Amino acid sequence: MKMEYWFLLASFAFLGAGLKYIDCVYDEGVFDRRVAVLLGLVCGVLMGYVIGSDMQASSIFLAVIIGVAITKKIDTNPFFIGAILAFAVPLFLTKNIMINWLPTAMLVFASIVDEVGNNRADLGLINSKFLKTFFHYRISMEVVMGLLVIFGVFEPIYFIAFFLFDLFYHLVGGYANRLLRSRFEFLVMDTPDEIIVKEIEVGVGENGMGEMNGEFLLKEF
Repeated sequence: MKMEYWFLLASFAFLGAGLKYIDCVYDEGVFDRRVAVLLGLVCGVLMGYVIGSDMQASSIFLAVIIGVAITKKIDTNPFFIGAILAFAVPLFLTKNIMINWLPTAMLVFASIVDEVGNNRADLGLINSKFLKTFFHYRISMEVVMGLLVIFGVFEPIYFIAFFLFDLFYHLVGGYANRLLRSRFEFLVMDTPDEIIVKEIEVGVGENGMGEMNGEFLLKEF
């Protein structure tokens, strides 16, 4: 069973944006936690429906879930609930989960590489600018997706769908980053990924100047 292309593309874009919204709520303290909880439910049901309806899309999202589970990134209630629903919904709809084992295994491996590399880049353990950018945007899965399309395992529409997933994921992250930046006065630029900032309280001190009340580390999304 294949999904309508417009619904496939819209689902990937929505899921990318929704998952990043949840991530930003719990990791960066922006956006609304109540909306994040609702998105956890909606994203879980939608992802489960996609997994149960389309084998190629199933391979992609199963790889994403397994990859973040192995790297211990399912670390909030909305993500946990969403992951459960993503497995439960296709079982309810079709009594099984469609899996194409070889591409799923390749994508799981790429997902793990992306998550581990992203963690190391965030911790400053990668010095290469190219690799820092590569893992910041988690390109490994896109490379594997491209290979699967080239060798005829996946149709090109699935590469486009996954590109939209990543694009909307990073668009939401970029917007959250701008919200964080608007709260702070920047004082020190540390690295391309990290900015040391000091928050200025609303109001003035005894000297008529804004008072500094803390040092923070912001990471690019």
